[in-house]
Amino acid sequence: MVVLLVIKASLRFLSFNQFKKAYAYTLRVRQAGVYPKQYIADAAWAVQTAAFRLPFALTCLPQALALKYILRCDPDMPLHIGVQTAAPQGFEAHAWVEKDGHIVIGAWPEETNYRPIWVWQ
Repeated sequence: MVVLLVIKASLRFLSFNQFKKAYAYTLRVRQAGVYPKQYIADAAWAVQTAAFRLPFALTCLPQALALKYILRCDPDMPLHIGVQTAAPQGFEAHAWVEKDGHIVIGAWPEETNYRPIWVWQ
């Protein structure tokens, strides 16, 4: 929950460039590793549950950033930011984290499709 709160505050009070530098610094690890599938699923569940329990809304971006931070030793978990150009409101953005081509956090309904525009490795 603390990770979510720090990310939410950082996104609110830092410029995007400042946030990007600070977040990239926190993602540095001495030794890369791979997490078991169940650990990844449990971490995603914990992030989503903590986000749901907070008294304010946490969108997909803070959740995806928190999960990527928690699982930062695994270099093969890219964070995607994408857009849905055919959205009913005309434009919608979304963030998600993948592992081996499967969405770990930030899944969307089948009738929706987001096109990645930026990937944070």
